[in-house]
Amino acid sequence: GDHPLIVQFAAKEAQVLCDAARIVCPFADGIDLNCGCPQRWAMAEGYGACLINKPELVQDMVRHVRNQIDNPRFSVSIKIRIHEDLKRTVDLCQKAEATGVSWITVHGRSVEERHQPVHYDAIKIIKQSMSIPIVANGDIKTLKDTENVHHLTGADGIMVARGLLANPAMFAGYEETPLKCIQDWVDIALEHGTPFTCFHHHLMYMMERITSKQEKKVFNVLSSTSAVLDYLNDHYGV
Repeated sequence: GDHPLIVQFAAKEAQVLCDAARIVCPFADGIDLNCGCPQRWAMAEGYGACLINKPELVQDMVRHVRNQIDNPRFSVSIKIRIHEDLKRTVDLCQKAEATGVSWITVHGRSVEERHQPVHYDAIKIIKQSMSIPIVANGDIKTLKDTENVHHLTGADGIMVARGLLANPAMFAGYEETPLKCIQDWVDIALEHGTPFTCFHHHLMYMMERITSKQEKKVFNVLSSTSAVLDYLNDHYGV
């Protein structure tokens, strides 16, 4: 009942992406092609942000999915980073739009940039150059940030990554993760057998703003699900 559900793939071959889209099509509302990951291993293998330099390949992948998925409501989107020469980014986006991409998420940094300020002005220019929805991404940590970025860029939507890891309830208006959210994650993880490392890491992110330095030293080195559950029950009644 949680919709829309979009599945993101890293891919570099059109038919491989299309085969993956076919598998998830009955269970999801669309797929997203990752053209934004700047990690060296991904780019060395031909995945992620190196695709922003291969607009024809991106077009081919989008076209294949469009031609082979029968459901016209199934979305095909891409997430990108920007070029230093923004004209190249606008060209990439317009070519993707012409091939039938549903929307584009723009992380407002180049491949080389990590912690530098996000170029929201670049996202604004891309938005003004396109007819399809543009989603803004980058350094959005609070609900106020989403409002500011929307105002700065005119984007149709906001995508948040690390900010939601730290506070999954951000879009519900919370400044920090509420205990109810932590309880929900515990219930979901236990119900679905989430591996301990994933279960624990998400809690480490979620509790970053509500735990003291001393508490973090204890909680972050817990090594079993039972130890985590005992800690949460003893300290927070979860």
